[in-house]
Amino acid sequence: MAIFLFFILDMTTDFWFGSMLPGYDWKSQSISYIGNSASPVLHLVKIWGVLFTILVVLFANSFAIQFRKNSPWGLIGALFLILYGLGEGLGSAFFPIHPEGAPVTTSTLFHDTFSSLGDMGLILLPFVMMFIYPRHSNKAYHFYLWSVVFMGLFWAALFLTAKYFTPHNFILAYKGVWQRLYTLNYYVQLLVLGIKMWPASKSAP
Repeated sequence: MAIFLFFILDMTTDFWFGSMLPGYDWKSQSISYIGNSASPVLHLVKIWGVLFTILVVLFANSFAIQFRKNSPWGLIGALFLILYGLGEGLGSAFFPIHPEGAPVTTSTLFHDTFSSLGDMGLILLPFVMMFIYPRHSNKAYHFYLWSVVFMGLFWAALFLTAKYFTPHNFILAYKGVWQRLYTLNYYVQLLVLGIKMWPASKSAP
């Protein structure tokens, strides 16, 4: 399925592109900084942004097909996934942030806007899944979804504190670490969803 390929490629490109950016520190710098407007790998980030969106939209299409009977939640969930793919894929890649020390640019503002909209789709997805999978027959899954929600808020709080307040505290300063843990939390949710969808997708005509 597209979501498994997406996960592998996103983890790979994060490491690969970061290793090609001189002086990049994955612990204290954000993922977005890899594709900043002065980055030597910006062209690669844009290519991955296109593939990122395509893979997420393909998964959203599978989601819509499989859960179309759960109207309107099947469609709503698919739209949230597409919002994520467009915001964090094309939107973030084609509107790079400014390099460190440079003035904030219009591109940075667009980048942050698209990224936030995309993240909103991913953040809201667990609530959609709670409607699609009734709690009385999926208690463990509901418990997991709530853990995704609360862990997502926790990691997001650490990341945003590090991003906007740049504290000197050695823990809170690890912006890149908190962002990657935040992202991983939701990516694992997508992998779990993909595994739950797998049997039905194999039996589909």
